[in-house]
Amino acid sequence: MTTRNTTARLGCGFIALVVVVSCALLAMNGLIVSHVLRSAGDSLPAVLRQARWIQAISFLGPVLMLVVQWWAYDVAVDWLWPLRTSRNTKRADAKG
Repeated sequence: MTTRNTTARLGCGFIALVVVVSCALLAMNGLIVSHVLRSAGDSLPAVLRQARWIQAISFLGPVLMLVVQWWAYDVAVDWLWPLRTSRNTKRADAKG
């Protein structure tokens, strides 16, 4: 009888969930960035009011926010479930 590791995050289901969550976060982040740009547009320096900078911020802003959100999620998971890391370390030491 094989025991299944419940902390493993493998397979198509997990990848699909990550893609769906990432798309939802990108959509929300895009709305947040566009709202901030629209409301702060007049107070931005003249250089940042050019169309190329607005487009760059509109594209890169949500992507950078997504990276920070996934990083924060990873830190929170490691902080909330510290036993997972110590169990995996003990298991790896026992095998090797």
